[in-house]
Amino acid sequence: MTRSRFKRSATICRENRETGRYANVLRQAACIFACTFTVNGGAADVQGYPSRPVRIISPFAPGGSNDIVARAVAPKLAELLGQQFVVENRPGAGGVVGTEIGARSAADGHTLTVITIATLVISPALRKLPYDPQKDFAPIGLMATSPYIVVVHPTVPARSIQELVALMKARPGEVEYGSGGVGTPGHLAGAMLARMTGTKMVHIPYKAGNLALNDLLGGHISLTFSNTSTSSQLIKAGKVRGLAATSSKRLADFPHLPTVAESGVPGYEFTLWLALGAPSGTPQPIVQRLSDALRTALQASDLQQRLRTQAVEPLSSSAEELAAKIRSETVTYARIVKESGARAE
Repeated sequence: MTRSRFKRSATICRENRETGRYANVLRQAACIFACTFTVNGGAADVQGYPSRPVRIISPFAPGGSNDIVARAVAPKLAELLGQQFVVENRPGAGGVVGTEIGARSAADGHTLTVITIATLVISPALRKLPYDPQKDFAPIGLMATSPYIVVVHPTVPARSIQELVALMKARPGEVEYGSGGVGTPGHLAGAMLARMTGTKMVHIPYKAGNLALNDLLGGHISLTFSNTSTSSQLIKAGKVRGLAATSSKRLADFPHLPTVAESGVPGYEFTLWLALGAPSGTPQPIVQRLSDALRTALQASDLQQRLRTQAVEPLSSSAEELAAKIRSETVTYARIVKESGARAE
């Protein structure tokens, strides 16, 4: 072999070795890239999500604030994510039945659940649950907040909280109040009022809050703590009498209506919040996409107007903010439940 041919052969061998090393580097980089975007559900999952209609489980009966908010938000999420979002009501056991169904669903982002202060914060302090509020859900974001109104049947001889307290003291154990079930906000709101005023009421649990309201309309119970979305029109029509709001401030729709705290029970406040969650294990990029879409949806002026006409205040958050809220309020309401004396029946 001549010197020139030898040099050419050596050069070719060296180039082949470098090319081989370069090819290995490319293969390694491709592997790292693929792993990065597929761990916990990757870019491919997000780009293809949602691949079919998404169901939103509302763990309470139709007509309540949970149902109203879910059905208002669903079309906006459909517009943003290009798939139908269908609300499915699964009531029972104060929201526990539907919430458990949501927790046990496939963690692929195609089943979401309306999670509330009742199902994730209050109920754990009252009973052993078939799901773990801290571990079985991936928080997506807040949707709305809704205070309650203390409403009584028109025949009840009380036109204020002060008069209601006087009535309960005069007739201990005779005043009955209804709620959507043991452990629901309506139950605990009443227990808190009785505890803070040194009175006693008889709690009548129903399968859903609207059933308690129906019995109130029929005069079968004395009062209930009803969310503003279902009681506002009844109050305006004179079918029930509103005594006070459970919020820290007076309601825009009822500026004449005092708060419970203003009515001689300082420190009393009880407000319901509603949020959206996915089963634990749902790929984080999908959770983030849902969280971003939910926050965008809640910025829409038409959605905000729709919620406010139903006496519900839109409220958004990041997934991380919602997770922190759940952790913090779980501690707070465990103390409140203990102090109120409320127990699962």
